[in-house]
This record gives sequence, C-alpha cells and structure tokens, in this order.
Amino acid sequence: MWRLHPPASLVPHRALETCKIMNYKIPKGPHVCVNLWALGRDPKTWEDPLTFNPSQFLDSNIDFKGNDFELIPFSAGRLICPGYLWLLHWFR
Repeated sequence: MWRLHPPASLVPHRALETCKIMNYKIPKGPHVCVNLWALGRDPKTWEDPLTFNPSQFLDSNIDFKGNDFELIPFSAGRLICPGYLWLLHWFR
C-alpha cells in the first residue's frame, strides 16, 4: 500500500558526491527530491501500477531494504524506518 500511497510524495536528499543517475550528472552538494509517488506508479517497473497486488513481490528480486529505488517503503540510508529491524526479525 505504501507504493501507491506514500506518506510523503517528495523526499529530499542531498548528493554527498558527484554521481550519474541514468543520463543525468548530479554534482556534489545540491539537494534533490525523489518523487516516491511517481516511482510507485511507473508502468515501466510495475505490471499494473495502479492496482494493489502484494503477491507480485513473492518471486520478486526487488530489495525492499532501500537498495532498489523502485520500492523503498522504509526509506533508505541513515533515515531508514526504525521499525525496519523489527520487521526483519518478525518475518524470519
């Protein structure tokens, strides 16, 4: 459900070093906003982007821990959800 209805649509991040994302060069220093709303509805990534279908993740290689930007329900990096470790423990 977080994919379709993220708690925040635009999540600000700061580029700590110069990097290249797709064909865009992001220099060190500026703030960039990740549009979670658009990522969760991208038809290039999701088979039926406007439908809530949890079973699509059963055989998926998408890493929900924040390493694949198609799905970052718990955020990523230092600002990752504190309940994330509890979730990992619960579903072992």
